[in-house]
Amino acid sequence: MNSIVSRAFALVASSAFLFSAALADEQSDAIKTAAMHYIFQETSVKDPIVTIEKIIPGFARVGIRSKSNITDPVTAFLRGSGENWSVVTFGTEVTASDLSEVGVPSSLAK
Repeated sequence: MNSIVSRAFALVASSAFLFSAALADEQSDAIKTAAMHYIFQETSVKDPIVTIEKIIPGFARVGIRSKSNITDPVTAFLRGSGENWSVVTFGTEVTASDLSEVGVPSSLAK
């Protein structure tokens, strides 16, 4: 009986881990998509590379650079959850004061 319970627990734990990983991937995709959307609408960069640097509940920091290096790298800070994310501030030198003004936790500062 203990063997069956152990196997069932292991199966549930594995399933929960896989589900959690899938949600994290969906969230990462949503963050990258929101950043790309912002870049294409608000800048002239045509070949952005977006790298997620840090995610905390409700917020994310991403690094953005041009594949062709035609612009300086920038940092974008996003607010959201699940599949709904939006850029709240964006720039080459975003300060802790800038983050505070838009409600981004200081723990996301570099």
